[in-house]
Amino acid sequence: MNYWSGKVAIVTGASRGIGLAISKELAKYGINVIGLARSMDKLLEAAALIAEHTFFPIQCDITEEEQILSAIKWIEEKFGGVDILVNNAGLFSFSYVMGKIFIDINL
Repeated sequence: MNYWSGKVAIVTGASRGIGLAISKELAKYGINVIGLARSMDKLLEAAALIAEHTFFPIQCDITEEEQILSAIKWIEEKFGGVDILVNNAGLFSFSYVMGKIFIDINL
C-alpha cells in the first residue's frame, strides 16, 4: 500500500457504515481521503476518528449536481485531481403500488 501513500481518494457516504470503515482504512495508509456525505455533523464526527491531516470532510448530497460540481472544484484546486473513487453512497426508497412494496435502490 505504500504506492498509494499521498494519493487522493473520494469516498461517498463517508460519514458512517461501510464508507466510514473504508475511509479509516485508506487514511491508515497515508491516502488523503475526501469524505462526502449529506451531514456535516456526522462527517466531523468521522474526522475525529480519522487522522485530521488525511481526512477532508465535504458536505455533499450526490443527488444534487451543483453540490457535486462544487466538491470537485474544491478537490481540483486543493489536490489537482483524484486517484481513487469509492462510490459507496446510495439512495433507498419504498413505493407502494396496489398494496405491494417495491424497493428502489440506486447504488
